Amino acid sequence: MKFKLLLILVVFSSLIACSKSDDEEKSKSSQKEIYVTLKKSKKMEFSYQESAMGSIEGIIDPTVASEVSGKITNIHVRPGSSVKKGQLLAEIDASDTSYQLSLSKAEVKKLEARLMNQEITLDRNLKLVDQNFISPTAIENLKVGIEETQEELNSAIARLDIAKLNNNRTKILAPISGKIEKQIISIGDYVKIGDPLYQIINNKKLRAHIPFPEKLAHLLKPGIAISLQTPTSDLVYKTKVQELKPQIIADSRSIDVIADIVEQPNWQAGASVRGTIIFSAKSSVAVPEPSVVLRPSGNVVYESQNGKAIARNVSTGITQDGWIEILDGIDADADIILDGAGYLTDNASIKIK
Repeated sequence: MKFKLLLILVVFSSLIACSKSDDEEKSKSSQKEIYVTLKKSKKMEFSYQESAMGSIEGIIDPTVASEVSGKITNIHVRPGSSVKKGQLLAEIDASDTSYQLSLSKAEVKKLEARLMNQEITLDRNLKLVDQNFISPTAIENLKVGIEETQEELNSAIARLDIAKLNNNRTKILAPISGKIEKQIISIGDYVKIGDPLYQIINNKKLRAHIPFPEKLAHLLKPGIAISLQTPTSDLVYKTKVQELKPQIIADSRSIDVIADIVEQPNWQAGASVRGTIIFSAKSSVAVPEPSVVLRPSGNVVYESQNGKAIARNVSTGITQDGWIEILDGIDADADIILDGAGYLTDNASIKIK
């Protein structure tokens, strides 16, 4: 019985030893089979830049208002319509202004006739004065009457011009070329002087407002270059900072940077805009972003040398377009481990895919 028990213990110990041996072999085998990909480090131009999101406003977007009172009788354009400067938009009932125009014309004709008659009378009486039939005082009175009539005629002509202007104002014309953004009136509405009728937008000149962090206040100034992008256009528009709002925005602790956009038909007021300012640029060693891994000793890049992964402690700078600036720790044109870098230790064996 004791012999059987001893035999069982020997067999069990042998199985455990074999299992440990297999595990060690598998572990060694797995250490030898770390597959990686390589990428060369390189020299690259890094730019110290800042970006922020803002919005676009229209500089030329007048609201067309009524200049006379009356009822809307005709509407010729609707929202979304393109219009040219001077194009007819709508019409107001011209009955009242037509009456005023007729009265002003009649008044002018009446005064012109009176003035003509007074001048004829004066000419006739001047001849009679020479013959001593009329006193000089009567002539003076006639001249004063002519001057009064002339002043009344001047006033009547001015009223006629106003009547003509008001009659023309019953036709609502586009003050600029652009698109109808909003129609506020309908046929039959009674409008008074100053009531809004249409809003027109023009994209020939727009303005971008971009809030940059207050920490950049010492770097931001009018005249520096800025690149703008908006979802409504594939174009990157390059311009200069027009001005800065003098006061920091309290809610966001930011500085409102203003830049003008000129002659960009695809850019639209109200759209979002991304502004990027490049403050400085320099050439540095660069490695792909995934190749930099964090270890207890800091940021590490693994360099491939003779089938081994050699850990290089590096100091990093700016990240740009998927590459990280290396300030210290590795040179350009080194074989940097990319895929698999996160699984490596210093001096680990590697196989290159």
